[in-house]
Order: sequence, then C-alpha cells, then structure tokens
Amino acid sequence: MNTRPPLRDVLARHTAPLMALPGVTGTGEGRRGDEPVFVVYVSAATEKDRLRIPGKIEGYDVEIREIGDVTAPPR
Repeated sequence: MNTRPPLRDVLARHTAPLMALPGVTGTGEGRRGDEPVFVVYVSAATEKDRLRIPGKIEGYDVEIREIGDVTAPPR
C-alpha cells in the first residue's frame, strides 16, 4: 500500500529550499522504471551536490540530473 503524498505536492513543498542551494537549477517529476522519482536538476553534479541533496524526500527517491547552465534565450 502506497502511503506517500502525491509527488506534485512533495515538489511544491521542497522546490524552494532546494532551489536555494548553489548549483540547483530546478526540480521535477521523473520515473525510474515504474516508480516515480523526485528529480533535482543541477548545473554540474559534484560530490558536494550529492552530499547536500537528500537521497529520499517524503518517501520518493531523489535523482540528480546534470543539465549544465540554464539561460534564457535573448529577446
């Protein structure tokens, strides 16, 4: 029986504190096989990032994905 809250609610509660960490550029929903995972996007996945970001949040595994620097396109 799954007693975890919906992942969208977990994201809403934890995105702001995670975004305050240096190098974190976003969060989102992902999947690992059939299981939903909490995804944390970082500009560069360093060992320091892995130590600061928890491995589980409210019962969901956390997956760190390196995506490089994020910039807005010029207007």
